[in-house]
Amino acid sequence: MGIDGVKFRKPVEPGCLLDLHVTILQAKRNICKFEGRAMLGDQLATECQFTAMIADPPSD
Repeated sequence: MGIDGVKFRKPVEPGCLLDLHVTILQAKRNICKFEGRAMLGDQLATECQFTAMIADPPSD
């Protein structure tokens, strides 16, 4: 739904292995605000806060 405060700290190229760290900052009904960091080994590649709507998967 939205991304705030994105900071790119290190270039990431195809084939790089990213370790994603995500924590929930706030949850109201089905809308959550998260804080995320992407790590390349022990170095921070990017960080941001983002908002997402959590929904049930569609029924087949």
